[in-house]
Amino acid sequence: MVETGIEYNYQRVLQLLKFMRSIRCKTLHPRDFVKKYQLTQAQLAELLGVSVQLVKTWFAREDPRQPEQRYLDRLAEIDALLEIKKVIDEKIPPHLQALFNINNKSSN
Repeated sequence: MVETGIEYNYQRVLQLLKFMRSIRCKTLHPRDFVKKYQLTQAQLAELLGVSVQLVKTWFAREDPRQPEQRYLDRLAEIDALLEIKKVIDEKIPPHLQALFNINNKSSN
């Protein structure tokens, strides 16, 4: 075994892998995704690269159309990335957040 100077916590790695699998497996219907991230249908359409008309068919009161699996997969990927970002943001110490202007909206 090669010494790299990096010590791995096996249990932590397993925990992270389980977390990654759990968030990737969550398929959100566009209606749930819009609610979770407080988006408009137009914003959802832009995010997915589809027309607003197509998105509106998913939200129709009468006979709503089921989104194609590729759009559900894309929403799951985006949701997973946003969940990972949320966890990372919570773990970054305040002094590093300030250093990288992560939370500062004003520019110098």
